[in-house]
Amino acid sequence: MPKISVIIPTYNRADYICETIDSVLNQTYKDFELIVVDDGSTDDTKKKLEKYGSKIKLIEQPNSERAVARNNGVKNSTGEYIAFLDSDDIWIEDKLEKQVKVLDENNDYILVYGQCHRIDDNSNKIKIAKRQLEGHSGEIFEKLLMRNLVVSPTPVIRREYFEKTDGFQTRYIPYEDWEFWVRFSLLGKFYYIDEPLSYYRIHPGQSVQTAAAKKIDEVTTLLLEDSYKLKDTPKTLKRKSLGIANLRFSYWYLVSGDIEKAKEKLSYSLHLYPPFLTDPRWYGLKMICTFPSLKGKGIFNIKQYH
Repeated sequence: MPKISVIIPTYNRADYICETIDSVLNQTYKDFELIVVDDGSTDDTKKKLEKYGSKIKLIEQPNSERAVARNNGVKNSTGEYIAFLDSDDIWIEDKLEKQVKVLDENNDYILVYGQCHRIDDNSNKIKIAKRQLEGHSGEIFEKLLMRNLVVSPTPVIRREYFEKTDGFQTRYIPYEDWEFWVRFSLLGKFYYIDEPLSYYRIHPGQSVQTAAAKKIDEVTTLLLEDSYKLKDTPKTLKRKSLGIANLRFSYWYLVSGDIEKAKEKLSYSLHLYPPFLTDPRWYGLKMICTFPSLKGKGIFNIKQYH
């Protein structure tokens, strides 16, 4: 029985899947099984996977979304620990070694994650997102209500605790991973490694990039409202988390070109959380909402808010 089961769900990622798999096979820690779940790809993904032979366990399923593919991968795995990796991202070579050490030496932690750097569609390093360099250890349910701290290519979890959950849920796509970490955090403590463990790829085809602003708005709101039901959550915390969410919605509506909706969400974010009056992000979005021609120029480059 391998120590770790690595689960890679994939759908039409022929351009990236080999680099992703190679980053797992090149890990300094070798006691793992690698399970790739092909979620009904229609490109050359299967052909690219054939060259790996017995190095991977390939599971094929009709297109059912990433959440189902992850759950299917876990169901067909045996490791004591489970690691998740999307098929367009890359691991740094000593990632598993560092994380296994933490879990082996700290029985009270159920998940270990860390920093994440970024690459473009050609695997070139690009500007680091500050939010992907920040994390917390301990009981982080309330922190997770503010935003998803656990960047998707970084976590390793204990199987025994995953089996106490209902797994990933499709109703929260494209944020099904965020919702799962929120729910999972109520089962025990998380451990944050303040070092880069992986590379998160930014490209036009990734799920959050292609999701409509309205979808992001609806799913995030649903996620937060359902999360409040899991644990008694103070009203002030609910308003702050919803305020932060509406600030993000304003960004996504600006990206989509819906200025009026962006203004509405920005105003509502301030109503929910008045301290935004001292937040430069709020003022930056306010300026772009007021003067749309500024979008993409200098300090008003909308990408800085993502």
